Amino acid sequence: MKKTLFVMSILALSLSACSKPTHNASEDIKATAQTQAAASHEAASPTIDSEHNAQNSLDWAGEYKGLLPCADCSGIKTKLILKSDHTYELTEEYEGVKGEGKEFKTQGHFSFDESGSIIGLDKNADNRKYFVGENILEARSFATGEKIEGPNAELYQLTKDVE
Repeated sequence: MKKTLFVMSILALSLSACSKPTHNASEDIKATAQTQAAASHEAASPTIDSEHNAQNSLDWAGEYKGLLPCADCSGIKTKLILKSDHTYELTEEYEGVKGEGKEFKTQGHFSFDESGSIIGLDKNADNRKYFVGENILEARSFATGEKIEGPNAELYQLTKDVE
């Protein structure tokens, strides 16, 4: 009798172990992969905070200096002063060319684009565009305002004089 009870118990355990699980592990793996994909998509697509941008969050007014690349000279020594009344003074000196030492000065108005992070100088300065960052101005494409790419991309920056 004990043997029969023992065999029946083992048989019952074996059958219950072979039954189809009510929880599908492959569904868990699929759901986890989807959750991770959604999280990485959110991380890759930052939300734009329309209330905070360079125009209203940074101390952008001031004097910026640097040596910008030049196609037919050794560089353009540049000083750009941005004033809080949205006017500017631009001074440029082409280095390594005949007549070196001659400065070109331009004055006018600038405005921020709709993102509040890129300024455009007026036609007096050929509508140049700059991205405004923390204590830097980054020269952008005149036509589109796109970041300048290439091996010398990091050279297109003016640094703010901070005291």
